[in-house]
Amino acid sequence: MEAVIVVVMIAVGVIIALAMLVSMAAAERERQGIRQTVPRGDRQHVAASILFNLLVAGGTTPEESMREIRTRAGLPNPVSTGIDMASWSERYALMATPEQRKWLLEAAVQLLAARKEPVPLRQYSSLLDLTFGLGFQIDVLSRLRDQYGFEYVDHAKNARPREADRSGGATPLFVRNPQSETALLGVLGLSGSVTRPAIIAAYRRLAAQHHPDRVFGEPEEVQQAAALRFIEITRAYDVLLATHPD
Repeated sequence: MEAVIVVVMIAVGVIIALAMLVSMAAAERERQGIRQTVPRGDRQHVAASILFNLLVAGGTTPEESMREIRTRAGLPNPVSTGIDMASWSERYALMATPEQRKWLLEAAVQLLAARKEPVPLRQYSSLLDLTFGLGFQIDVLSRLRDQYGFEYVDHAKNARPREADRSGGATPLFVRNPQSETALLGVLGLSGSVTRPAIIAAYRRLAAQHHPDRVFGEPEEVQQAAALRFIEITRAYDVLLATHPD
């Protein structure tokens, strides 16, 4: 009789342990499902979704965006809409080689440059999210901008394209002079002698605070104020990063 009781108790214990393991596994699958909206390793799907949402952010219709990424980028994959550009870019970076990361950023710039019109601020901020998510800094994006010749709408200059800041088209972008660095550092909340990592950290903190997505849907004056500040800190960052190489 005692032996039967022992066997029953062992059986009950095993059943309880299995139930707990099943419950824990289900909870982990649910948690992973919330964090991941596409299968791991589906690199082309992630790339296609990033490019699709980047084009849509600039006002391109979904149908035209699909045609663009198929014909110009060679990505026939289905896409996910309404993605978070920063997190999806980081996900792609984990899946991809350095050459594939460079390809995706260059493909994004080529798609925007092909439209032959200034890039809206919301779209440009998405491009910045892509750049940082892939592990690059803005100097890489600046070189691609100059290589493919696209401009972004600068709300700090009454919605003029960046080219409007050039003198007769011959002056380099963001004219640098010895007296400007102190003011530019002040824009990022920095002073004195600074390092490249400090500049990057300050920019990312401020860009997150003034990112256009944070005020999307707010009154026009709120959006314009955020746009002005976002472009101001981006311009300062662009210049300072170029003058503080690794």
